[in-house]
Amino acid sequence: MAFTRPRPRPPKAPPALEVLNDDERKALGKGAEYVGSPHHTDIPKFGLKASPRTGATDIVQAEADKLKNPLCLVCPRKWARRHDEVTKLLRKALCAGTYVSEGPGVMPSRLWVRDPEEDIVYEAKLCEPPKGYKAYPLTSYQVANNLPFPLP
Repeated sequence: MAFTRPRPRPPKAPPALEVLNDDERKALGKGAEYVGSPHHTDIPKFGLKASPRTGATDIVQAEADKLKNPLCLVCPRKWARRHDEVTKLLRKALCAGTYVSEGPGVMPSRLWVRDPEEDIVYEAKLCEPPKGYKAYPLTSYQVANNLPFPLP
């Protein structure tokens, strides 16, 4: 089993849905792109060579092993040929306000979105400003304990 380090818990905060208006959230969603990360895939995708971190596991195995905060989770392979759908899901999260607002017109450093096909929550991080995000799945423990607000 991979070493699990404690993850800092973000302070509780209201979601952007409660802070920004519809137009402000929609403006953030325009142009946002999923760029991916070689560390969160075990197969090549979107022009990235797979380079998962040591100890990386998939969400199914992490849940089976009851890992709370795994060192690294790889994304389900179903996304490998679905770049447009991943980007749409990212933009949907920005428009829905499932992030903590850092101010009007400021891209959030992190956001969260639930997969509409499976009960998996993903955390996306701004990694290539101004609008490029990478994402990875979260364990059920992380969803219950490490988010700043309950996810719808």
